[in-house]
Amino acid sequence: MMKSMRKILKNSYAFSLITKVTLVFFGVLNTVFINRYLGPELKGQYEYILNIINIAVLILNLGVYQSYPYKKRTDDQGDIREKYFAIIIVQFLAYVVISIIVSASVKMLEVTFMTMLISIMILTKQLMFISMIENINLRNLLNIGNQILYTIMLLIVFIVAPQNIYYLFVVLLLKDILIITRIIRSFSFKLSKRSFDFKLLVDATRFGFYPMITALLITMNYRFDIIILRSYVEFSQIGLYTVGVGLADKLWIIPDAFKDVLFAKTAIKNSIDDINMSIKINIIISVFMITFIAIFGKPIIKFLYGEDFIAAYSVTIIILIGIIPMLFFKLINTLFISVGKQKISFIVLLISVILNIIGNIVMIPIYGIVGAAYASIISYFICGISFLLYYSRIFNVKLWDILIFSKCDINRIKVFKR
Repeated sequence: MMKSMRKILKNSYAFSLITKVTLVFFGVLNTVFINRYLGPELKGQYEYILNIINIAVLILNLGVYQSYPYKKRTDDQGDIREKYFAIIIVQFLAYVVISIIVSASVKMLEVTFMTMLISIMILTKQLMFISMIENINLRNLLNIGNQILYTIMLLIVFIVAPQNIYYLFVVLLLKDILIITRIIRSFSFKLSKRSFDFKLLVDATRFGFYPMITALLITMNYRFDIIILRSYVEFSQIGLYTVGVGLADKLWIIPDAFKDVLFAKTAIKNSIDDINMSIKINIIISVFMITFIAIFGKPIIKFLYGEDFIAAYSVTIIILIGIIPMLFFKLINTLFISVGKQKISFIVLLISVILNIIGNIVMIPIYGIVGAAYASIISYFICGISFLLYYSRIFNVKLWDILIFSKCDINRIKVFKR
């Protein structure tokens, strides 16, 4: 038994998947506390502000960390980790100073929380990515522990705190501070003046521009509709929409688990076989999970969040349809970033986001939150299929080798044990 457990823990794919499933379990539990604590109206307001924060985080991190797999792959001095740590700490301190100045000038509680969260979440995002490349299993263990603490803090707020979104922002700050501290200690990151390399900062920012814009476009493809919805519907409708989208997003656990491992693998080599196998496995699992949610989604929503959120089911079902084409993008993009083809991701996503925005502007006034869901899946299909076809052509991989299991694939499963 113990031997089998050790074998699973050494398998980066298996352990990453276990981590994602665990995180989703606690993530669902967190949404139960948050949704029942806030209700549809405040939930919509909370998600609207959080979306603005997330977009700011993606822009202001400058994509510095995105170049880490490529730089690590070409590093011949062995000090690249310390140099990146110095860069992101300097960047963090600069944003803290800006946050203090903005907060003192504006003197609004909402702005204060937003600027504080942006600074902290930028540092968290960068450290989480670098630690994933360095030791994905250790990063995953830290992530699980932090998620459990976050759930406990939300439970306390749910039980004792009056209804107010700012209590949830405090919890978010504490959660990120804890994970930052634990990552720095566990990975023994050390800061020194000699580690800071301005030339590397410039190179990393230049390299990371397209991945940063790509990450921003991904978020806009998933979440910009919430900002557009604010012009047409009430916060209560936005609350319903975010619950539906959030439940559908839980299906990303499988491709995200594989994506994390592929980032680590493609930082060393192309790993075409790993990518193809990951796509096939994810298609099968996604079809099964989509079918399950389609059948049991409505009672699940009612049980978890209450009768007030039952209208989110229609949004959930529509968004689910776009899961499969977007997994092509998620898994293949790991390779494109590692080999320096980030411009391709940018172009495909830019087209997808533009179409998504146009679709939202046209469909939301007519169909409301359902129209936003339809616009999203149209853009998902365009993005995912375009990426699949380009990957097939550039790396000379036949489509059936990507999508269909062969007899040789049984032997390839051994690759996942490496």
